[in-house]
Amino acid sequence: MNPVVVVANFFGPKIYKPSLILAAVIIITWPIDAGFFQFFFFFSAIALSSIIIWRAGDHFSPAAEFIEEHHNLPQSVKAAVIDAVASSFPEFAVAMIAVIFLGRFDVGVATIAGSALYNVLVIPAAAGLVAATPLVVSREVVWRDSLFYLMVVAVLIGTVMMFTEWSIGIASLFFFIYVAYVILLHRHYKSHQKKTSHQEQESPSEEEEEEELHINTEKEAWSWIVGMMLLMGGASHALVEASIGLGNLLGIDAVIMAFVVIAAGTSAPDTALSVLSAQRGNYDAAVSNVFGSNIFDICICLSVPIALMFFGGSAFTLMEMEHISLLWLLLLSTLIAIYFFYSNNYTLTKSKSILMLALYLAIVLYSLVLATGVFG
Repeated sequence: MNPVVVVANFFGPKIYKPSLILAAVIIITWPIDAGFFQFFFFFSAIALSSIIIWRAGDHFSPAAEFIEEHHNLPQSVKAAVIDAVASSFPEFAVAMIAVIFLGRFDVGVATIAGSALYNVLVIPAAAGLVAATPLVVSREVVWRDSLFYLMVVAVLIGTVMMFTEWSIGIASLFFFIYVAYVILLHRHYKSHQKKTSHQEQESPSEEEEEEELHINTEKEAWSWIVGMMLLMGGASHALVEASIGLGNLLGIDAVIMAFVVIAAGTSAPDTALSVLSAQRGNYDAAVSNVFGSNIFDICICLSVPIALMFFGGSAFTLMEMEHISLLWLLLLSTLIAIYFFYSNNYTLTKSKSILMLALYLAIVLYSLVLATGVFG
């Protein structure tokens, strides 16, 4: 197949030309060692990397839906496990890069914390704004996923405050917490199977969904999932390098760049999946994916790099996070988001969605002010 056609199909008709322009800017400004041109180089690289991550998430979605239908998975379980694992691959890649290549685990933690903040505030808000009706979430999703995630955030803050050297013990703690979450989901899956086994199987939706990707076998679905995960990983590496380069150019610490820029870029697949679910009326999936993704980010994306370093001969990974206030803001935002989901009979209205976006922007502004050293 013609490579140009493949690239055009990947980006889509609306994004293809802007992506080519960004690529051209990167090629032109790359060899020029001047501040003005470097700014455009890093900015274009960040934008193009984020677009690639976003589009890879879009192409991953039909494959995940095929797995869901093939195994009769409930929406919330599919979103909290399959979507969360693959859409969180950028965060996993960033954590690996931060530990192995940069030697700064705090950059990985800041990215995951910033991504979690983005996920819990921006993504539900975006889903609430695009939903045809007020976004109503089931009680089960609110009390199962959100409270479990709240506990995970509390454990993260506790370990960051108490330990400056993370080793296999902390990695195992987060790993077993995620295992407990999967067991909880499995119990829900069994309950769902019992309910649906006594009901007539619903015929496929009469509305023909416009998908660019047509999948016929489970093997083909998993091939797309793995391929898109690898593509997201490569784009994440480029995103990290460009963001840190831009931060050095502007005099902003890598932790702040990770919390704001890298986090937003790596959250593109989560945004695409949840917004798509909300547009189709799958409100449980739109919200469950947020919490499931965040739980995976904290428990697996932090524990695996530490474990690999340990088995590679490093007894511990240094963890010194200067801006601990960012984690407290994450906890506060999580509590506010849970209240918004719970109030008004578990309905996320458009006015609440706007407030969540405003809160996210306020925290981003605070982090940028923090980078100047005003509060340091």
